[in-house]
Amino acid sequence: MITIEVDVRQAAAIRQALFREQDGYTYDPNCCPSRIVDIRNVIQSLDKQIESELKSIEETEETKE
Repeated sequence: MITIEVDVRQAAAIRQALFREQDGYTYDPNCCPSRIVDIRNVIQSLDKQIESELKSIEETEETKE
């Protein structure tokens, strides 16, 4: 397992680059390259973590008000 620590903006930029890389490939698992499946799994993981971090930031800002 490799762990990289980045802020939300960096994570969003990485996610966008990965999304562009997989664009144009089919979602058919029988003919989609395994590296694209791996990239899509990373995108899903980033999406979850970005969403979680944004919620945390939002909650922190609400408690400051």
